[in-house]
Amino acid sequence: MRRTLFAFTLAVLPLAACADGPTGSPYDDDFAVSSADPLFDGAPDNGSLPDENKADAIYPAQFDLTADQSPVKSQGRRGVCSIFATTALMENLYIKAGRRDADFSEQYMQWSVKEQVRDFRNTEGSNASSNLEAASDYGIVEESAWPYESSPWSAANDPGCTGGENLPVQCYTNGAPPASATAATKWKLPRGRYLNTNSIKAHLTEKKSGVVVGMTFFYQSWNHRRSVLPVSSEYWREGIVLYPNAKDREESLKNRAGHAILIVGWDDTKEVPIVDATGAIVKDAEGRPVTEKGFWIFKNSWGTGSFGVANPHGDGYGYLSMKYVREFGSAYVSDVPALAVPEACDNGSDDDRDGAIDCDDSDCAAAPACQAQPSEHTYAATPGLAIPDNAPAGVSNTIAVTDAGTVGSVTVSVAIDHTFRGDLKVVLSHGGKTFVVHDRTGGYEDDLDVTVDAATLAGTSLAGDWTLTVSDNARADTGTLTRWSIAAITTP
Repeated sequence: MRRTLFAFTLAVLPLAACADGPTGSPYDDDFAVSSADPLFDGAPDNGSLPDENKADAIYPAQFDLTADQSPVKSQGRRGVCSIFATTALMENLYIKAGRRDADFSEQYMQWSVKEQVRDFRNTEGSNASSNLEAASDYGIVEESAWPYESSPWSAANDPGCTGGENLPVQCYTNGAPPASATAATKWKLPRGRYLNTNSIKAHLTEKKSGVVVGMTFFYQSWNHRRSVLPVSSEYWREGIVLYPNAKDREESLKNRAGHAILIVGWDDTKEVPIVDATGAIVKDAEGRPVTEKGFWIFKNSWGTGSFGVANPHGDGYGYLSMKYVREFGSAYVSDVPALAVPEACDNGSDDDRDGAIDCDDSDCAAAPACQAQPSEHTYAATPGLAIPDNAPAGVSNTIAVTDAGTVGSVTVSVAIDHTFRGDLKVVLSHGGKTFVVHDRTGGYEDDLDVTVDAATLAGTSLAGDWTLTVSDNARADTGTLTRWSIAAITTP
């Protein structure tokens, strides 16, 4: 295959955090790179980490986890590649846990690292260790709660944000979270850890999840527009990143930059011709192209439509030299979270994301907020009925109730005008049960005005006829049933 190489000699601009994304081609003016220092801050020497490969491990020639990845995103004009690589890992892990729609807020993670973890407060960059500390200790909200802003704050947003490093922290976080993010569910991950780069295959095959790698950035290897050495647009389109030649290392390290990506597989059979400092394909003594073989498959954060547009694993993916990662990278991993987020039952949110909210969720069946609450029902009558003298059959008045429910408790209030209440007997009947409200007590005193608990009527159905019967059981005195009422509390 004939490969066309294009050479551009461009000045390297001031550094900020890590490689930024293109808006259309690898040579756009806003495609900046910046300092690698945050990516390696606190990282142990790779040789001090255990080799996790099993002695008898045999790995396939090709392996990829692209089916369990969220869509490729773009970091835009901000140097936050490690944030994007870490949220890509977080989404990968939540997809494995069962949340196929996992989409977490890079904007919030950037803020959390600087304001909650309180790392890298005066630079745009960070690293996977601090990012995953934010996720494990504090939790990250979903993208919809605080959508990512692709451009950094400038003096138009805050007078202190004039560009460069050592700015106020809000310049790197684009301010503080909105109320929607503060109130949103915080999703967490298990604690992360550094991984020996020689153990990446072991992790990918055993854990079936990605590996975040932060690395020194070599301009020609990445076919970056600011390379002072010639670059290949064809390699850029396929997302091919070769091991850097000596001249690339020399030139790139004059202004050391960094980048972070998510490794999601490998291809041991992938073979790519090596290029020299002039951009020409290196050939052996017989004139045959010298190739590099063996590449990691990685998910990048430069969006789609440019870098990796022709990569067979998807637009925005790339092939990264295994040797490159081994010599210049630092790897970090986490594990699948337990989706044991309970439904809160009273906050209007689908917390456990099972499609049911609050009391509509079966998990809330026993929650106090979802229990049918006792309710009070009051019914009254003002019959003004004359009470016949010395007539044990008396006079009755009925309140017909149509409301449903079971009576938990009920009180009855009775007001009778009478000249000798010792003559009176008052009985409340309902649901086949009776309750004696008053039975010829009080002697010669006038009138009857009482409220009592009709305990024997508990457990009956609220609906039905409630009948009050008043009888005069002696001669000479008369009166009137003026008013009466019942107040029932129903139970669930």
